[in-house]
Amino acid sequence: MVALVTLLAAAAMASGGPPPATGRLVEGLRCESDPSQTYTLYLPSGYSSSRRWPALLVLDPRGRSVVAASLFREAAEAHGWILLSSNDTRSDGPAEPNVKALQALWPEVHERYATDPRRVYAAGFSGGGMVAWDLGRVTGRLAGVIASGSRWEDEHFGRRIAFPSFGAAGDADFNYAPMRAVHARLREWGTPERFEVFEGPHRWMPAALAGDAIAWMELQAMKAGLRPTDQALVAARLAEDTRRAQGLEADGRFLAAERRFEAIAATFDGLLDVSEARKEAARLAGLPSTKAARKEEERWDRYERATLRRLQEAYRALLASDPPQPGPAFRSEVRLGELARHGAAPSYEGVVGRRLLATLATQTGYYIARDLLARGDHARAQSALAVATEAAPGQPALWYNLACARARLGARKPALDALERAVAAGYSDREHMAKDGDLASLRGEARFEALVRAPSP
Repeated sequence: MVALVTLLAAAAMASGGPPPATGRLVEGLRCESDPSQTYTLYLPSGYSSSRRWPALLVLDPRGRSVVAASLFREAAEAHGWILLSSNDTRSDGPAEPNVKALQALWPEVHERYATDPRRVYAAGFSGGGMVAWDLGRVTGRLAGVIASGSRWEDEHFGRRIAFPSFGAAGDADFNYAPMRAVHARLREWGTPERFEVFEGPHRWMPAALAGDAIAWMELQAMKAGLRPTDQALVAARLAEDTRRAQGLEADGRFLAAERRFEAIAATFDGLLDVSEARKEAARLAGLPSTKAARKEEERWDRYERATLRRLQEAYRALLASDPPQPGPAFRSEVRLGELARHGAAPSYEGVVGRRLLATLATQTGYYIARDLLARGDHARAQSALAVATEAAPGQPALWYNLACARARLGARKPALDALERAVAAGYSDREHMAKDGDLASLRGEARFEALVRAPSP
């Protein structure tokens, strides 16, 4: 991301005429410095150039600008934030597309709109979160980062950052543990941070949590003197935070309630008296139920770390096996049945089991299978994808790729079985299916032709 330093040398641009409409998402705007780069814009209803506004760059790992911007739209309207959501940011690939997107967006946000230069933020999901943190590190000109289901590379843990970071991850997200590690390091550094967990897999945080993130950044801006203190907003956020903490305790989630009271104390310290929140956190920490929940969490966290190490060994064995390791042997190697049993269990054991299944499906069904299919190693790809489809049976792309690997190996009936599962799970691109060279051995089969001709749901 070193090329991002050129952002700071961007020339001022012409105003380009009146700004787009306010109070709604405006899609497909072209960056003035590079028209090949486009974004979705949101200007709050009261926007005018007579004052300066906070701005949020939204970086989705697949360039889904409208989907990502929609999560922040309601809070942007409520707090008066500008949103610029890129169509061109990407994850799991070379850095160049992200560098190009940010080089175009950086002058856009600073020169085209009435932005407060002290209050430019970035939000990203997965690899987009990594790009957001890198932008803050390189430019030194971000007021904060909002990251969902992201992580750091090893070298980042030695590069201290001071800008506030709001993080979130689904409890079944394969980046859940990496996000916890990021925020543990931020706390060690004394960097303002907050980490929230929501139910679900690897995805953007829900819109309500995205709103919490923007509100949290408003509180951090007050503490840093970047905006006047709004006592009404402070009181409202404290009341809502406290209500949620009390709700967690009422539901018997004592460890979660303790952590929320600790977060309340950290969030509002410097804005008002937080002694009551600290007192509540200490009370909850001393409860036998909280201690038991913490012990149970630590137990399954140890299991998760050990299992992740074992899975890495199993992946290496699959890639090195000669002849290629068959699917049943690889399934046994990763102990898929054991993970499924844990995933079906209640409490934190089930959360860890489901998270490990999601991690296994992502590694085998995406990263490993992608590389194996690219080099034509269909036998090993079939073994990896067979495990991935069992770990995450609801993902149509995994079944489709398994069908492709089997078809390439000449296993027509198993390939058709997998293709039918893909369609049942939601795969609908019949045109691609009909033309896909990986499925050539299936053409002429009655089952294949029926799948191609079937109407899309």
